[in-house]
Amino acid sequence: MGASSSLRARLILAATLWVVAGLVAAGLVLRLSFEDSLQRTFQLRLLSSLRALVAAAEVAPDGHIAVNRSLGDPRFDQPYAGWYWQISGSKGPPVRSRSLWDFDLPVEPPSADGQARFGTAIGPQGERLLTAERDLTFASNPEPVHVVVAATRRDLDAEIARFDTVLLLSFACLGAGLVVAVWFQAGFGLKPLSRLADDLAALRRTPGGRLNGPFPAEIAPLAEALNTVLDHDADLIERARTHVGNLAHGLKTPLAVVKAELDSGQADPAQIDAQVERISRMVEHHLTRARTEATLTRVAGSEVAVAPIAGDVARTLARVHPTITIRVEVDSTVTFPAESDDLAEMIGNLAENACKWAGSRVVIRARSGLVSIEDDGPGLSEAECQAVTRRGARLDEAIPGHGLGLSIVADLARLYGARLELGRSDLGGLRAEIRLDEGQHQGQ
Repeated sequence: MGASSSLRARLILAATLWVVAGLVAAGLVLRLSFEDSLQRTFQLRLLSSLRALVAAAEVAPDGHIAVNRSLGDPRFDQPYAGWYWQISGSKGPPVRSRSLWDFDLPVEPPSADGQARFGTAIGPQGERLLTAERDLTFASNPEPVHVVVAATRRDLDAEIARFDTVLLLSFACLGAGLVVAVWFQAGFGLKPLSRLADDLAALRRTPGGRLNGPFPAEIAPLAEALNTVLDHDADLIERARTHVGNLAHGLKTPLAVVKAELDSGQADPAQIDAQVERISRMVEHHLTRARTEATLTRVAGSEVAVAPIAGDVARTLARVHPTITIRVEVDSTVTFPAESDDLAEMIGNLAENACKWAGSRVVIRARSGLVSIEDDGPGLSEAECQAVTRRGARLDEAIPGHGLGLSIVADLARLYGARLELGRSDLGGLRAEIRLDEGQHQGQ
């Protein structure tokens, strides 16, 4: 698996590059700082020897130069030992340390300010030298004298090489340790993702579960989104089962009627056509509902006015049930978050059920987050209210219908984050309410 397809590899690669870049930069800074400090220390030693040489030198009036005492470093007295001094005047040959033997150091042009200065030169054995030199005059002779002290870079370069070796080994070990730490850190940091992948694999083996936390704050939204998808899929499966059950239950009666007609030997074509039409309507209804639930996407803030839909339902049912007074008490500003067709089906099913059981009155009311239909019929007990919403449940077989109305309303209500509640009406009969859940209502 390449780095581009692995989060761990990408994290380790990025961290390794930063570690290497940081160590290289730090190593260069340390190396340059050490070399500069070592060279400054070396120059101070040269300057100290230069001052000692000036103090030990004497120039006679005739220009003769003499050094009357040792500078205290035996390397000046050993041939080609690496430390050298030389004093050059305008008259006569230069005076030099025994370490130079018969080699003359190059004489630089005199400086204007007479201050000590540092430079480089080539020694008697071709080695590189660091020099400290100065031009000055003595009271005994006004002629300028050039004084130089030189030392080989060999010891300086060896010290720098030793430091480079120690620095390289130290930073190599540090870099390796940091990369190993990054590897463990990446594994530790990505462990929740591995656990998430394991949970998803377990869900593939045993569908129907959820992702169990807790997850870190960065992954929790992803886990929550996946749980939402899983819940949605489980809900779709349950709704599909409900539709199949509703359809199967609803088809039993018309199929039984058709079979009875055919078995009687005196089949009534009109009756068979009516039952076939009923079957066709039921199949179309459930196919439409299944497509709606599978593709429904609620848009936040999308609502439909309740009053026009309730008025249409009341006028339609008034023609079917002329003995029932249907009153609509809904303000024109009241809205409900649902598709207009679905809201019409919910109100229509509840109002039709109320008309079937009402004595003489049915009232449709609505306010924010609530639609209710009440009648003055016999009503239902608490146990009957719970039983009647099951698909196909009917409390009186004498009343026309196939027992799907309330279960369909309950399914549609859940689709929009609402619920169907049944209870006792102030009119004495049943009160059916489509009530938004509290969270859905506050979100409107």
